[in-house]
Amino acid sequence: MTTLHARAHDGITLTDALARVGFHNAVALLSSPHEHVVAQVSDGACRIRNCDPYPLEAVFEARVFDQDRELRWLCDSGTRGRAVLLSEDADKLPATFAADVPSLAAEETLETHYLLWGRPQPQHRADWTTLHTPRIGALHVPVPTPEPDRRLRLVAREYISVEPDHGNAYVSEERLLGIEPTQSVPDRRKHA
Repeated sequence: MTTLHARAHDGITLTDALARVGFHNAVALLSSPHEHVVAQVSDGACRIRNCDPYPLEAVFEARVFDQDRELRWLCDSGTRGRAVLLSEDADKLPATFAADVPSLAAEETLETHYLLWGRPQPQHRADWTTLHTPRIGALHVPVPTPEPDRRLRLVAREYISVEPDHGNAYVSEERLLGIEPTQSVPDRRKHA
């Protein structure tokens, strides 16, 4: 059995939530009215590929994660919103997040993956990858460029619970863990 712990803080800006959590090397999925970006988080700042800080005042939803924790933030008024921090280790949840959220006891966990759209493009920076697809355009990801026959995928952990009355198993929660290269993927476009 695995326990997923959580703490929350209401009425907090994303900037303040990041400062309280103190990520040292994390990835952020940031949604604003005009774009969706992936940023690198370090010392409370979200930086995009050119190393500029991303303007967090425009963000209405964020998911920030590393191998141990995930911060979810959703704006509900102006630039303030609700922040929830998840971790399997209760000691990694800061006391400055005031509200306890009920823990989740999962019977089992499963690792799952989501393929990121686009193929990696040749890079000038070794620590970022540009993914490109004609329908969507470019997405810059703070992960080293994979080998030519690989793509990038989002890694997550699903928490499986069992419904007590009928015994049905279901995914009760999911936590993002990172971004990694896939196994070797043949380019089917060459064979078409």
